[in-house]
Amino acid sequence: MLYFLLGILAVIGVHTILLKKQMERRIKINRYHMIVSALFSIYTIFLIEFLHDRKIHMNYELLNIFLIYVPIGIAMPLIYQRYKYFIRDVIYVVLIDLYILILQNFSTGKHNSLMILFSLLGLLFGYFICTCINHVYPELRKSLILKKRRKKIVISLYEIETITVCFVVLFSIIATAEQVSGKNTNKEGKESVHQTSGVPQEEGDRYSHIYYADADKYDRYDAYAKKNPRMPLEEVVWRVDANLDQEFYDEKYIKYADENTDTPLLINKFNRVEDDFEPDELVALEGDYIATPQTVAAYQKLTDDMEELGMKIYVCSSYRSVNYQDRLYRYYLKTDSVEEVDTYSSRPGFSEHHTGRAIDVSQVYNKLEAFEGSDEALWLYANAYKYGFIVRYKDDQTDVTGYIFEPWHIVYVGEEISNTMHDEKIETLEEYVVKYVDHHKP
Repeated sequence: MLYFLLGILAVIGVHTILLKKQMERRIKINRYHMIVSALFSIYTIFLIEFLHDRKIHMNYELLNIFLIYVPIGIAMPLIYQRYKYFIRDVIYVVLIDLYILILQNFSTGKHNSLMILFSLLGLLFGYFICTCINHVYPELRKSLILKKRRKKIVISLYEIETITVCFVVLFSIIATAEQVSGKNTNKEGKESVHQTSGVPQEEGDRYSHIYYADADKYDRYDAYAKKNPRMPLEEVVWRVDANLDQEFYDEKYIKYADENTDTPLLINKFNRVEDDFEPDELVALEGDYIATPQTVAAYQKLTDDMEELGMKIYVCSSYRSVNYQDRLYRYYLKTDSVEEVDTYSSRPGFSEHHTGRAIDVSQVYNKLEAFEGSDEALWLYANAYKYGFIVRYKDDQTDVTGYIFEPWHIVYVGEEISNTMHDEKIETLEEYVVKYVDHHKP
């Protein structure tokens, strides 16, 4: 919110200057232009605030980038009559994008340069919409023109508001530098204050109100909180309890799952099954695919309800043995590095498919990539919990799961757990296990 609030203050300052110029009779204020241009400036600042700490993946998030830049393509020519300065507008958007990419790299350690391409496509589409508006209602554009009273050069609103964004950039660089350096404005002397639910907690007492905090991990909590100063303390604790402060596949933190564990059976990059693991019972799911009986029953109910709505999905993968996963992982390593493969394929023993509770689905047979963004995917994303399933690898939880967004990958956890996760807004199985399995909620 820091960038957004500073930006709004800067916009107020700019328009105060313009009102002063009107009083000096240097310009004639058009209230419609003032309102729309102020909204445009605030929207530009909103882009910085909204995108600066997000990870943009190769999925519908890029489509979102396209859509949120469309208003800029509409506003620029409508307010500033910049058709003949189109290249300048492109440069303006690219500079904003480059700055956002820098902030994303600082905040998340990753960025997606394709964001620039999709933002420019959004700009172009906005220009197209604006052209249509001007043909249908040409008087609209004339009503927004800011007129000069004297025949002398005055600073145009467009350039002033560009400078406004630059001021916001400078302020945000300072704020980012403080975060990167690990400074915490709430720390004074030997005492450290963390804001949790509006109540400051003293150094030795700051974790006592969190029921799932372990006393032997206080040092790890402190270290992780220092690296993530904007993260709520409760989130810091469950993430550390899930070993997310460590490197994935660190042998020191790997645990073997109990074959007799009831749902949920947490399998991730710190929890694995034995090499000879196999579920006690596997039954036919669809075609040659198999899964546990509970998973099959829940999936059948889910697909029956989808078909009543005119939608159909197909199973693309279900149970896999550890040996099969080993062959698959080695196959991927022929073309991609270990770092790349680890983002989309599990190492043998660490795959949820070993449990017989995970299913990959698509509305197009054997084409997982076609599932993202489809009506079936959106329905599944919103309704899977009603049948005991969760979408395991969500787009905004890649730092928790270690995998790219997989809207097609669902796992059966049981209706009680899936409903609890939905009601409590728990996004990942890691968080649920820390709060409800490893620790009992009072």
